Amino acid sequence: MMAKDGLLNSSLNFDRVVEFPQLKDSVYVDHAGTTLYSKSQIEAHHKELLSNLYGNPHSRSQSSRLTTDAIDQIRYRVLELFNTTSDEYTVIFTSGCTGALKLIAESFDFYTENSCHGNKKQVREIEICDKEKVDDPGNHEFKVKAGCFAYLLDNHTSVQGMREIVNAEAILCVEETTDENFKIHHVKQGERKEGNSLFIYPAQSNFCGRKYPMKWIDKIHKGQLPFQRSFPGKWFVVLDAASYVSTSHLDLSLNKPDFVSLSFYKIFGFPTGIGALLVKNESADVLKKTYFGGGTVGVSSPTECIHINRSSLSDRFEDGTVPFLDIIALRHGLDSLKNLGGGMKSISRHTFIVAQYFHHYLHSLHHGNSQQVADIYCHGDFSDPSTQGPIVNFNLKRSNGSYIGFAEVDKMAQLYNIHLRTGCFCNIGACQKYLGLTSEQIKDNFEAGHVCGDDRDLINGKPTGSVRISFGYMSTIEDAQHCLTFICDCFMENKNKPNFAQDVHSKQNKCSVNKTLDSVITEEQSDVSDCLSSSVQSMISNEKQDNEQCDLTLCSSKSSDQKTDSHWTKDLQLVLLTCSPANHVVTNIFLYPVKSCGAFEVRDWEICETGLKFDREWMIVSESGVTVSQKREPKLCLIKPQIDLVRKCLILMYPGMCSVTVPLDSSDQGQGQQSILPCVGKVCGDRVTGVDCGEAVGQWISEVLDKPGCRLIQQDRTRSRKCKLDKTSNDTESISKLSLANESQYLLICRTSIEDLQHRIQQNEENPNFEVENLINRFRANIVIGGGLAFEEDSWATVKIGNNKFLSQGGCTRCQMVCLDQDTGERSKEPLKTLAAWRGKKIPFGIHLRHDDSAVGERIHVGDPLLVK
Repeated sequence: MMAKDGLLNSSLNFDRVVEFPQLKDSVYVDHAGTTLYSKSQIEAHHKELLSNLYGNPHSRSQSSRLTTDAIDQIRYRVLELFNTTSDEYTVIFTSGCTGALKLIAESFDFYTENSCHGNKKQVREIEICDKEKVDDPGNHEFKVKAGCFAYLLDNHTSVQGMREIVNAEAILCVEETTDENFKIHHVKQGERKEGNSLFIYPAQSNFCGRKYPMKWIDKIHKGQLPFQRSFPGKWFVVLDAASYVSTSHLDLSLNKPDFVSLSFYKIFGFPTGIGALLVKNESADVLKKTYFGGGTVGVSSPTECIHINRSSLSDRFEDGTVPFLDIIALRHGLDSLKNLGGGMKSISRHTFIVAQYFHHYLHSLHHGNSQQVADIYCHGDFSDPSTQGPIVNFNLKRSNGSYIGFAEVDKMAQLYNIHLRTGCFCNIGACQKYLGLTSEQIKDNFEAGHVCGDDRDLINGKPTGSVRISFGYMSTIEDAQHCLTFICDCFMENKNKPNFAQDVHSKQNKCSVNKTLDSVITEEQSDVSDCLSSSVQSMISNEKQDNEQCDLTLCSSKSSDQKTDSHWTKDLQLVLLTCSPANHVVTNIFLYPVKSCGAFEVRDWEICETGLKFDREWMIVSESGVTVSQKREPKLCLIKPQIDLVRKCLILMYPGMCSVTVPLDSSDQGQGQQSILPCVGKVCGDRVTGVDCGEAVGQWISEVLDKPGCRLIQQDRTRSRKCKLDKTSNDTESISKLSLANESQYLLICRTSIEDLQHRIQQNEENPNFEVENLINRFRANIVIGGGLAFEEDSWATVKIGNNKFLSQGGCTRCQMVCLDQDTGERSKEPLKTLAAWRGKKIPFGIHLRHDDSAVGERIHVGDPLLVK
């Protein structure tokens, strides 16, 4: 064991900093979603691609034969991983576990007569169009149905989807109540016709990590489980092994399901988009293929409805050209399991110890009033790795017993750089089982607006999902400790909080995991200072003077009055004197010309169709066309945009660099061109197109962010977005138009609310002092109001600012962006931590506004009174 890595097993022989540099200072605990690929794995794959010429396996050239041989070798190694051979099982490559399940649903024959385990039929027979099939070729249903399709309640959504196309007479959802006792849900009732029946269950629940008995396989084959009694005939078993094989050894020499589905990225991270269906050769005859694609037939006639399938089972079911380069990449993933993880048995032992440590400590956490901090969803006591995988699923609770929504937990986890998973994990059956949800409640939740993948975490006080933490072979005890520290810091209401770093060597800890842990040393990484070259600066900037010496005419900005910061502060103080509990006054106006960059403060500004003119009209995209935000690039807040209305240009400034200028209308510049990408980015799910502002500013941004290929995109003014916020009863106008702002035309906050928040933050002596103006800048509002009472804006429906009417569109849900100091780019855990504990749930602060159509072309001014209706 390498003690410096903080790992638990001597077989895990690698330096995590070297092999997994993508982790950096992140804590990744979503290995049930996908585990991580190693550096040596990727480098080995790249080296192989550059050293060999691989051709299409359907050709007959030398490069084609090399590919075919390489794929055959991978099939052998996949079978070897599961301790079986090609004499017993065949590997069919699919797009993933879901693709494997869909293949079974489409081809499993529930009606085949005289079928039994071990009975093979002739393969090379002419397939004639079956006139008994439904005429619609897109419908895989047969007119004659038989048998039963049964699945466990705790199955992935992809299994539920199988019921829509299987040709079974009856469909059952079975729920385990006690050992081998089941509650039967009749999804579809039919006549009890003898035929083939199919039962599918997960080897390991992707929800909570419960490992289901392998002995069920043999019992199903023998018809010994209670729900089989009503359906005579032969029963086959599909083992959904996607979650199980990621950290556990599946031995197919001991347990012999008819079919096994899996995805490789869950085992070693790369490549994605490839999985496999393992078919027991004795059971292959029950799969009846309808569609055939390139490479799957020996001969077919375009003028007659006949074809001859290939004799090889894998050739028959792998339609078209397989993703051969991805298949070849599997070799290096398999190598990493052995070379880095020490084999699957070592990985299973290691991941269980880390997960058990986290589970036991989480279970022991209590609030000051003895209320448990977490409801943990677990089948047993997390003591046996043969029945429990390295997944811990839970919901957190407050000291009064109320639930904390998973969306709130997810937001706070991001402050601690923790990558976890929340929701129902595409396993609504497990959610029903462990959260106590009825089918009626699921339908009611949908009617209330909740859909899979959203953040509607609590409805009527009950959770709609949960929090899942899962570990992989590169996980450490420190990862578990970091997650526990996060939970205690943010949600545990108890002055006596444990120090997990000190407890790692304690006797209590060693007893809790029933293992002797090797020494754990926290990894430290040195900071790498930013180094910006001057070569690009001189090439792209026409500015010869320093930012402080630039003589710019910035209309309606601080500089337009040529006042110093002290004069500006005095003006603000004069405005604040007019504010009172009864008088609301505009104290600040901000626009953010470049999305996620610094603010541009003005004294007065024009209102256009989408809000303040030029507000969030530009955005920065990465080399791959993805919108860049402060969440990933904190340095964006140090890019300070200014609008020069006289020179009709946007000016970008950054400390230590010369400024760069682009026209306000990028289509006017010769170098401006329509972006090559049809979609240059996404903003809150909307695809947006725009105009590329040119090479010079692109290189300038790339130099600032130290990321090559960045571009500045100006929104296409002919294609504004539409606001998706729910209308209020007072909002009867047409849907408002948006620039590149996330949700609304304007965001308004009140100084009294900021001051209240400041006071609450400072009640904790451990928190740093936050100035009011610093907090205001963090919330990135367009309009700041002085006067009134704290948080009275939450109830506003309509406001009038000067002569302009605005309508409230509800509170603004906050995220970790508010924890970024807009003056330094440094992150902290406040103010979101205090907001979450105080305001709860959606963590609202400030309100969204939209203007009345009559306001377009008008102006808003600092000092304007605000009237509330």
